[in-house]
Amino acid sequence: MSKVCSIALAAMMFVATGWAATSPVEVLYVAEPQATNVLLTTYNVNPDTAVAEQVGSPITVSAANVDPLTINEQNFIYVWDSTDVWTYNTNAQGVPESAASQHLTFGFPHPVTSFLVDPDGKFAYAGMIWVGPDLIDEAAVILFTLDSATGNLTNTGQSVIKYSNLYTGITGFVFGTSGKRLYASYFDNGPYTCNPGYYAYNVNASTGQLGPEENLVEVSADCGGTAGVTASDQATAWESACCGDGSGSLTVTQTATKRVINCQVSEISFCGDNAALLEFDPTGQNLFFGDSNNQIIYVAHLDFGDLQLEESGTAILGTPPIYFSPDGRLVYMLHSNENTVAIQTFDPATGVLSAYSTLSDSGNVSIATATLP
Repeated sequence: MSKVCSIALAAMMFVATGWAATSPVEVLYVAEPQATNVLLTTYNVNPDTAVAEQVGSPITVSAANVDPLTINEQNFIYVWDSTDVWTYNTNAQGVPESAASQHLTFGFPHPVTSFLVDPDGKFAYAGMIWVGPDLIDEAAVILFTLDSATGNLTNTGQSVIKYSNLYTGITGFVFGTSGKRLYASYFDNGPYTCNPGYYAYNVNASTGQLGPEENLVEVSADCGGTAGVTASDQATAWESACCGDGSGSLTVTQTATKRVINCQVSEISFCGDNAALLEFDPTGQNLFFGDSNNQIIYVAHLDFGDLQLEESGTAILGTPPIYFSPDGRLVYMLHSNENTVAIQTFDPATGVLSAYSTLSDSGNVSIATATLP
């Protein structure tokens, strides 16, 4: 081989290995409960073909809830249940070590229903929801600090949310993709009222404290009909149908500009149907609408310039729970009745779903996703 050819080949190898070294790694965690513990299996997923390949060996953990986090190119997962949380270090493929680096017992007076790690990697929050005396709906969120070098947690004991309401109960907590806002879903079941909605709390990036409660979106729903609502850093969406198929409408509001897209059945047929689910993709460019009337999840691209929805022309059969990779390139579907996790590639710029694959499971699993640098 000539010297010129050798140099060219070396350059090609450098480009190839350099690309591989810097390409994001898409990770899928599947947690499968056993008799007394949980088996956690790690997969790397090809974002072009949707094919999942198991990496490493499954490990035995004590809970089925998994929160991944990347800090300064170090990868961690937090495994938790209502009483405890465990921290695991992972390698560059997302495979956790066999033993936890930390185990904390919460010791709170009520079971933890949500444990959230801030995507910024500085704080974590344990959320509790319960019914107090006189049937008052109660909730609280406790702040944890996070060591960026080890991923280990410290319970500050500080309550950053204290919530009490006679008629409106918080139903869950979730972070936006930026980590700048914490959202709480709620349901108002006061007299003649069946209104779902979301509160929003700004996160102080220095202290982890939460700002004042903002009633971000609420659906004025008919108690004899259906209603759905969702919220993200970019937008909110809600649907309400009084009287079955075709009787509803869909409203999407851009958070930054307050521009509103109103969609009626006369414009897009699914806008008038009952929503089994509403979800934004992580980029905030698309809305997934689970139509319970037709048992299909439609994908609509959001055009706030022209104030309209644009159907992508692709959809998901059924209305299974859906999950996204943090970069929005993959969509995961839990088909518990078919004992499969389905995976599909996704283009957030167009809203188009493409390549498809499945993983077999026991039908009783939970999943979590990560995109590692």
